[in-house]
Amino acid sequence: MAFSTYWPLSFALILMAAFGAWVFIHSNRSYLLRWVIVPLSLCVSVVSAKVYDAALGYAMQGELPAKFLYLGHHVVVEKNHKTAIEVWTKAGKTRLYRIAYSKSAESAMDGAREQAKNGQPVLMERREAPPQDKHAARSGGRELGSEPMYESRILLPSEINPKISDAQVRGAAARATDASSESRSD
Repeated sequence: MAFSTYWPLSFALILMAAFGAWVFIHSNRSYLLRWVIVPLSLCVSVVSAKVYDAALGYAMQGELPAKFLYLGHHVVVEKNHKTAIEVWTKAGKTRLYRIAYSKSAESAMDGAREQAKNGQPVLMERREAPPQDKHAARSGGRELGSEPMYESRILLPSEINPKISDAQVRGAAARATDASSESRSD
C-alpha cells in the first residue's frame, strides 16, 4: 500500500517511539511511566500491524472496470460451491477484484485465459446483455442475462505503443527534405 494512505498511523508510531526513547533516556526513577509506555507501544504496534495487514492481499469487492487488461483469474470455491471469481486486472492500477460467480463470467474469463496463453496482452470490455422481454425466466430473483457480459480480444502492438500519427510523420518528412535541399543549395 502507498505510504500516503497510512501517514497518520506512521506519524503516530514515530511520535510514540520518540517519546518512549526520551522516557527511557531521561527518566532514572520513573518506573511507572516505563510500565505504561512499554505495553502501550506494544499494543499500538500490534494494532497497526493488524490494520495494515487487513488492507493488503485481499480482493476488492465490486464491479470490474468497463475496459481493462486481463492478467489472470481464479474461481473461489467455498464449501464445495463456486461462490466468486477473483480477477486480476490492470486499468490504470493493477488491482484484484472479486465478483459474484456466474457461468457466463467464468466462460468469458476462461476465454481470456486461452487468448493470453501465447503471452500477448488481452483486453476485456464490458458489453451489456441484450434486453429481454418482461416474461423472461427468473433465476434467483434476477432476470437471466441481467449481469454484464465480457468480451476479450488480443491487444495489437499498435494499441500498446501507438505510433506517431500520419500527419506528424508527413510533416517531419517534409521538414527533413526541406532541410536536406537547403543544405545541398549551400
